[in-house]
Amino acid sequence: MISKKDIIIGILSLAFTIISPFTFHSYYEGKPESTIQNIVFGAPFPFAEQTISFPENSDSYPLEVKFISPFEKETDYKVVPFLFSFFSYFLLFYSLYTIFSRYMTRKPKRKKEEQT
Repeated sequence: MISKKDIIIGILSLAFTIISPFTFHSYYEGKPESTIQNIVFGAPFPFAEQTISFPENSDSYPLEVKFISPFEKETDYKVVPFLFSFFSYFLLFYSLYTIFSRYMTRKPKRKKEEQT
Protein backbone atom coordinates (compact mmCIF):
# COMPACT_ATOMS: atom_id res chain seq x y z
CA MET A 1 0.00 0.00 0.00
CA ILE A 2 1.26 3.45 -0.88
CA SER A 3 1.53 5.75 2.10
CA LYS A 4 0.73 9.43 2.23
CA LYS A 5 4.42 10.42 2.46
CA ASP A 6 5.21 8.41 -0.69
CA ILE A 7 2.49 10.25 -2.63
CA ILE A 8 3.71 13.65 -1.41
CA ILE A 9 7.32 12.82 -2.28
CA GLY A 10 6.16 11.54 -5.70
CA ILE A 11 4.28 14.78 -6.42
CA LEU A 12 7.28 16.85 -5.31
CA SER A 13 9.58 14.75 -7.52
CA LEU A 14 7.26 15.13 -10.50
CA ALA A 15 7.18 18.90 -10.02
CA PHE A 16 10.98 19.12 -9.89
CA THR A 17 11.28 16.91 -12.97
CA ILE A 18 8.87 19.07 -14.97
CA ILE A 19 10.58 22.31 -13.88
CA SER A 20 14.14 21.07 -14.53
CA PRO A 21 14.30 22.05 -18.27
CA PHE A 22 13.51 25.65 -17.30
CA THR A 23 16.23 25.82 -14.64
CA PHE A 24 19.15 24.11 -16.42
CA HIS A 25 20.31 25.92 -19.58
CA SER A 26 22.66 24.93 -22.39
CA TYR A 27 25.88 26.93 -22.74
CA TYR A 28 27.96 27.32 -25.93
CA GLU A 29 31.45 28.79 -25.75
CA GLY A 30 31.92 29.09 -29.50
CA LYS A 31 29.94 28.86 -32.71
CA PRO A 32 28.83 25.25 -33.42
CA GLU A 33 29.45 23.62 -36.80
CA SER A 34 25.77 23.54 -37.69
CA THR A 35 23.60 26.59 -37.03
CA ILE A 36 20.47 24.45 -36.55
CA GLN A 37 20.72 21.77 -33.89
CA ASN A 38 18.55 19.71 -31.58
CA ILE A 39 19.30 20.53 -27.96
CA VAL A 40 18.12 18.40 -25.05
CA PHE A 41 17.12 20.06 -21.78
CA GLY A 42 16.35 18.71 -18.32
CA ALA A 43 18.26 17.27 -15.40
CA PRO A 44 19.71 14.94 -14.21
CA PHE A 45 18.82 13.07 -17.41
CA PRO A 46 17.90 15.43 -20.30
CA PHE A 47 14.49 14.54 -21.72
CA ALA A 48 13.02 17.59 -23.54
CA GLU A 49 14.39 18.17 -27.05
CA GLN A 50 13.99 21.39 -29.03
CA THR A 51 15.41 22.53 -32.37
CA ILE A 52 17.42 25.72 -31.98
CA SER A 53 18.90 27.97 -34.66
CA PHE A 54 22.16 29.64 -33.62
CA PRO A 55 23.26 33.12 -34.73
CA GLU A 56 25.73 33.31 -37.61
CA ASN A 57 27.75 36.12 -36.02
CA SER A 58 30.64 34.73 -33.95
CA ASP A 59 30.57 37.85 -31.75
CA SER A 60 27.33 36.54 -30.19
CA TYR A 61 29.23 33.81 -28.34
CA PRO A 62 29.46 32.65 -25.57
CA LEU A 63 25.74 31.95 -25.75
CA GLU A 64 23.35 30.59 -23.16
CA VAL A 65 20.37 28.81 -24.72
CA LYS A 66 17.25 28.67 -22.57
CA PHE A 67 14.38 26.23 -22.78
CA ILE A 68 11.33 27.72 -24.47
CA SER A 69 7.87 26.77 -23.24
CA PRO A 70 6.33 23.81 -25.11
CA PHE A 71 3.27 25.99 -25.74
CA GLU A 72 5.44 28.39 -27.78
CA LYS A 73 7.79 25.96 -29.52
CA GLU A 74 7.57 22.35 -30.67
CA THR A 75 9.14 20.06 -28.09
CA ASP A 76 9.85 16.34 -28.26
CA TYR A 77 9.82 14.42 -24.98
CA LYS A 78 11.77 11.24 -24.34
CA VAL A 79 9.99 8.89 -21.95
CA VAL A 80 12.88 6.82 -20.57
CA PRO A 81 15.10 9.79 -19.56
CA PHE A 82 12.02 11.46 -18.05
CA LEU A 83 11.38 8.40 -15.88
CA PHE A 84 15.05 8.21 -14.89
CA SER A 85 14.93 11.89 -13.86
CA PHE A 86 11.73 11.34 -11.91
CA PHE A 87 13.13 8.33 -10.06
CA SER A 88 16.38 10.17 -9.33
CA TYR A 89 14.51 13.06 -7.72
CA PHE A 90 12.20 10.62 -5.92
CA LEU A 91 15.13 8.70 -4.43
CA LEU A 92 16.88 11.94 -3.46
CA PHE A 93 13.85 13.38 -1.68
CA TYR A 94 12.94 10.04 -0.09
CA SER A 95 16.44 9.64 1.33
CA LEU A 96 16.49 13.22 2.64
CA TYR A 97 13.09 12.72 4.24
CA THR A 98 14.20 9.45 5.83
CA ILE A 99 17.42 10.93 7.22
CA PHE A 100 15.63 14.01 8.55
CA SER A 101 12.74 12.09 10.11
CA ARG A 102 15.10 9.55 11.66
CA TYR A 103 17.14 12.36 13.17
CA MET A 104 14.05 14.06 14.60
CA THR A 105 12.41 10.95 16.03
CA ARG A 106 15.38 9.18 17.57
CA LYS A 107 15.16 8.23 21.21
CA PRO A 108 17.18 10.32 23.65
CA LYS A 109 20.05 8.56 25.37
CA ARG A 110 19.52 7.70 29.01
CA LYS A 111 21.94 9.01 31.55
CA LYS A 112 23.27 6.51 34.01
CA GLU A 113 21.91 7.20 37.43
CA GLU A 114 24.57 7.79 39.96
CA GLN A 115 24.46 5.36 42.83
CA THR A 116 24.95 6.75 46.31
